[in-house]
Amino acid sequence: MNKIERVRAALAGAEVDRVPASFWFHFPSGHKQGIAAVKAHKAFYHASGVDFLKIMNEHPYKANVDIKTPADWRAVRPAPLSAPFYQEQLDEISRIVDGLDGDCLAITTIFGPFSGGNNASENKVTEHLKADPAAVSQGLGAIAESLAQFAVACIEAGAAGIYYSAQGGEEERFTADEFAAYIKPHDLTVLKALEGHGEFNLLHVCGDHIRLPLYADYPTHAVNWAATKHNLNLKQGYSLFKRTVVGGLGDRGLIVNGPHAEIQAAVRQVISDFGSRALMIGADCTVPTDIDVSNIRAAVEATA
Repeated sequence: MNKIERVRAALAGAEVDRVPASFWFHFPSGHKQGIAAVKAHKAFYHASGVDFLKIMNEHPYKANVDIKTPADWRAVRPAPLSAPFYQEQLDEISRIVDGLDGDCLAITTIFGPFSGGNNASENKVTEHLKADPAAVSQGLGAIAESLAQFAVACIEAGAAGIYYSAQGGEEERFTADEFAAYIKPHDLTVLKALEGHGEFNLLHVCGDHIRLPLYADYPTHAVNWAATKHNLNLKQGYSLFKRTVVGGLGDRGLIVNGPHAEIQAAVRQVISDFGSRALMIGADCTVPTDIDVSNIRAAVEATA
């Protein structure tokens, strides 16, 4: 199998010649945006040997108003697709995909409305939502409407799908009812806009101590979460989500520190425990920027 065939088979829960694997990190300063980011992605792809490439997104959401108080959320309007932070990301996607020459699938990062709202409000979503949930929900809804349009544009720019970073689901942050009323509907606005678009939409549920059952009906092709922390393990998560899972290794510790032999033993143990179908090897979350890429290559090669 080539890399595209391998990933497609894994997404379908079919037999694979080896389990696909991929990891990702934020590129260092000076390589986060523009042509430098395009070159960094291409260099990482060839150095690491990953089976699919996650395109990073270093263009934070910008709102049309300064958000200082809970009431300010009522003035938030959807950012247009012409906004520079969208157009810059779309240009990078197109250039990166072109540079891969059809060798693998590339998915691109979209941070959900909770994260976008935090970028636009200096991390005030949680505090403001507790004070005026209706106002904040209205603003997050506007961001979600904007992100839904952007998500489809990412597919049109050449991405095979979206890596959707869903945040805000920690047990201590909101009650289950608050999450269901004020966070989840806006995630679903974005994800439902993608139905019929893209072949590899990957849900990343970010954080520890997450109420994962609240994400079970999010419509994606695969799911990634911190399965080595205080969450469901891979087998439990597969039983919940009933679709391909991505993960198995922590995003710190062994994958960072090595040695290669121990990294490879850990990968083989994950496959032995889970099985080779409906699995892609990855990390709980983004690995550190200064990781030795040879560690990632060792993890990928261990699936052979």
